[in-house]
Amino acid sequence: MPPWSMTTELDRTSREPMYLQIVRAIVADVRKGRLRPGDALPGTRALAESLGVNRNTTLAAFQELEAEGWILSEPDRGSFIADKLPMAYPEEEESIAASDSGSWAAPTPLTEPFYQPRATDREGFRLIPDLPDVRLAPTAAIHRAHGRVLNLQQQRILQPGWDPRGLLDLRISLCRMLRELRGMALEPGNLVLTRGLMSTLNLVSRTLFNPGEAVAVEDPAYFRVLEAFRAAGARLFPIPVDAEGLQLEPLEALMARESVRLIYTTASPHYPTHAILSASRRRRLLELAEAHGARILEGDLAFGFQREQHPSLPLASEDTRGTVVYFSALEQILAPGLQVGFLAGFAPLIKTMAKQRQLIDWPGNQVQEATIEELFRDGEIHRHLSRIRKVNDARRETLVDRLLFHLHPAVSVEDPGEGLSLWVQVEAGLPLDAWVERCAAKGVVFYPGRLYDFRRNPIPFLCLGFAAHEVDEQNEACRRMAEALAEVRRLSPSGTASSR
Repeated sequence: MPPWSMTTELDRTSREPMYLQIVRAIVADVRKGRLRPGDALPGTRALAESLGVNRNTTLAAFQELEAEGWILSEPDRGSFIADKLPMAYPEEEESIAASDSGSWAAPTPLTEPFYQPRATDREGFRLIPDLPDVRLAPTAAIHRAHGRVLNLQQQRILQPGWDPRGLLDLRISLCRMLRELRGMALEPGNLVLTRGLMSTLNLVSRTLFNPGEAVAVEDPAYFRVLEAFRAAGARLFPIPVDAEGLQLEPLEALMARESVRLIYTTASPHYPTHAILSASRRRRLLELAEAHGARILEGDLAFGFQREQHPSLPLASEDTRGTVVYFSALEQILAPGLQVGFLAGFAPLIKTMAKQRQLIDWPGNQVQEATIEELFRDGEIHRHLSRIRKVNDARRETLVDRLLFHLHPAVSVEDPGEGLSLWVQVEAGLPLDAWVERCAAKGVVFYPGRLYDFRRNPIPFLCLGFAAHEVDEQNEACRRMAEALAEVRRLSPSGTASSR
């Protein structure tokens, strides 16, 4: 039988990825009997040409179909409808199908427990805060380090003998890095490794508070932390942040009436506003926590990207009582897929966290931890961080310049001189949510300020990341943002509208 010719039209205005539309069309034709077991499908290149899409789109569709068992791909022969098809579930029953697979990458409303922004195509721009440029990742060095681990440490790394605090050598290297970059005097027993941010917050939720207990959180704050703590059953209380960081008067008032178990903050700098907690507030915050028997959870979300000269040091660097539990990760330095995070704190507490880690992460990921330790051992992480710091400093300055060139006076922004994001103020009355959606339709995705508001109310700010894109890409992204803003204003009855 000659290869099947697809006649289904793709909806190019839909938010559903085109590769999933192709998957659904092929599955529907199999179920209708138009395509039968053994039938040949056209090649991915020919199908891409007939549908007017990129070949990567049809490759992704065929990979999804093969993963679900609908087709078989044979080298040098092509792709065919599978002889034994997946079980077909009744429509009313919940099943795992192609559309389900794609739903994990689909955008979600701002009110969802785990917000997911709209994806962009290959020509789009993700100005997502703290997202590194994976094109700069030291992939060759990672490959070599991984090979050395498997070749030279096979017996040690592939065996189940696992320290739940994480690989000792890597913890030693991290202690040295934290001492040099963040002024923290730590021993390996003060560290427990995790698998990134959500794994870290899971451990925190299991050890630092119980469901129903009071947790004070800064406002605005990183929304992933709030999502995780709400899911764990904490009673959250917002504490405002100003130009000097966390405001202590509202915190003291809260602690006078509530038994606050945990205080969450990002002190140096605050995320997302870049405010630095003043020296007087730092001392008072440590005193308050100790007096009330509370712990402070300090996030360092731009680890490695503080100023080289006179950096703002974390609160944990001043803690001598074991009050502060500090967390960060290496994924922004290396790549998001290499998720190794860590918690630092009082050794007995770290031992308790390690016991909890056994329950959720046994037997860990020694191969990945050992690979990253190899990168420390041969100096690659130090060299790579030095390289990308210079790149990101230039990109930060450029994005500030391009924003002001294309969008002033609609936006105003100052260069914070550190971190991987910008906190951009938007002029009053600008239809912010409509602008965010219009930008996404043009392939520019970023976070509106309301995501960081405790109640997700509209606030006139954007949080933009600059690390993932080169100068020319930043300029094009800002040009599209300006174009989207002009279109939104034309559609608004009075030229301006509420930020809602």
